[in-house]
Amino acid sequence: MPKPLSTPQLSLLLAAIISLTPFSIDAYLPALSQISRDLGTDLHHLELTVSSFFIGYAFGSLVGGPLSDHKGRRLVAGIGLLCFMVASLAITMCESFESLLLLRFLQAASGGVTTVVVPAIVRDRFPRQQAAQVMSTIAFIMMAAPLVAPIVGSAILATWGWRPIFLFLAVYGLALYLLTRAFMPESRPNGEPPSAFSLKKTLSVYRFVLSHRQARPFLLIIVCSNAIFFSYLTQAAYLLYEYMGVTELQFPMVFSGFVVCLMIANRCNAFLLRTHDSLQILRWGLMAALIVASALLVAALFTGPGSLWVMGFVLLLISSLGFVNSNSQVNFLHFFGENSGTAASAMRASQMLVGASAGALVSALYNGTPVPLACVMLFMAGCAFVSMRKAGIAVDCEGGVVSP
Repeated sequence: MPKPLSTPQLSLLLAAIISLTPFSIDAYLPALSQISRDLGTDLHHLELTVSSFFIGYAFGSLVGGPLSDHKGRRLVAGIGLLCFMVASLAITMCESFESLLLLRFLQAASGGVTTVVVPAIVRDRFPRQQAAQVMSTIAFIMMAAPLVAPIVGSAILATWGWRPIFLFLAVYGLALYLLTRAFMPESRPNGEPPSAFSLKKTLSVYRFVLSHRQARPFLLIIVCSNAIFFSYLTQAAYLLYEYMGVTELQFPMVFSGFVVCLMIANRCNAFLLRTHDSLQILRWGLMAALIVASALLVAALFTGPGSLWVMGFVLLLISSLGFVNSNSQVNFLHFFGENSGTAASAMRASQMLVGASAGALVSALYNGTPVPLACVMLFMAGCAFVSMRKAGIAVDCEGGVVSP
């Protein structure tokens, strides 16, 4: 029987699990140039492995959630971590671009199976208001990964080459597996025993989740806020290198500054949750995002390259997401008790699909100015705000869990 964890300890473990994704992406990016030379392929071609990772992650998320509803969170997380470790070890022996592409897909799918149980576990164990605080804490801890991962990847790359980066990821996966086996309790509602997996039942639950009238506005808020962040990531290199003229040495410091501001916003959100309802904070965050996105478009239209106004508004907009993400996710999952794993899968897959589409749209509209980015961000902020306005009284603070 796993040893019981306090809420801070459980938050730390869940944050370490969900950090698999940023570590798998950001520790690998510094090595792309060396991998392209080693495998004899061009860098642009090799960037397909990043796309395959996102596709694999979305696929794994869709599979992992329903499995965890039927077989248990702890079991599915353990299997996902073992598969992640095996895929990472296999990548260290890659000799071709094709094998790397396939193994990155499998590594990401394993990571998706594992990490999708995190919001489901939070939903299982905590009431709505406390769940929002826990999710905010997890997000705060997890955001250290994009700061640390490139440094770790670059250090390993400079010392031993690119293959040991994936050996490091395999060791990280093994450590998480051992911690999960030792400390993660099963959290499925009422301690229900594992049940048989049914594709028909799973598709029925997905249909129920996506068509739920009261939960749907929160799902739209989640995907729109994620699309804002993906749009920023897509244009980060342009904004910093070309628009602001920062150097390669300055880039990681400025980029990290945005992450730090988002971390601070998450901590402020956790503090506000002690005295304010998560729905109220969510409304504040969405209103701030809409106002700042509008100001960003005005600044993009009427200022020139290197405008601190544009960068300042982008920074404020990204920071406002710290008051939106955790609160919208918790309120969405609140409607789904025994099906919270499947709901988390739908949420993660939708985030990836819409986020990637928004990033691709910004790239397609690129005209050498930040105007297309500002337009897409304002559109997404507007959709999220309208969705919140239409949500009405969507959550009963005393409960109100429903199932098909």
